Amino acid sequence: MSSRLALAAVIAAFAAGQADGARAPQARTIRLTSITVSLVTHDKKPKGASKGDTIVYRDTLVNATPQFGRKTGAVVGSDSGIMTFTSAHTAVFRGVAKLPGGTLTLAGPVTGTSGGLVIPVTGGTGAYARMHGTLTVGPGSKRAPNTYRLMRGSLTAPVA
Repeated sequence: MSSRLALAAVIAAFAAGQADGARAPQARTIRLTSITVSLVTHDKKPKGASKGDTIVYRDTLVNATPQFGRKTGAVVGSDSGIMTFTSAHTAVFRGVAKLPGGTLTLAGPVTGTSGGLVIPVTGGTGAYARMHGTLTVGPGSKRAPNTYRLMRGSLTAPVA
């Protein structure tokens, strides 16, 4: 290969990498229902929600709407995680959701809103690589709506 051809190949590869990083973020919403498989609470003294208490979750995830090529009600994955209270009214969450094509990493402070508990989505694998956003867990004890609002792509504009 001539040096001119080799240089052209390197420039083309670099330009392709830059174009990939410059893509606009892609939004995706996933609506599921979580069904509790197990829930274990570790309540340290004092009784009731307090710093150091934990709740360990394991759920089955089913479609709340047709998606992933499957109908409403179809089992499409699972999730698991641990919520650790940092005070009587604050907590952090660490967990993972397994969905068709990959996983989503859940990690960070839990925020209470009128719509439910909001947990940060900090990354993923496979089809969810470079995803970030939020998971909102709605009301329910054995079954709860789960809404993932996800973005893929750069959070900031690329440097010119």
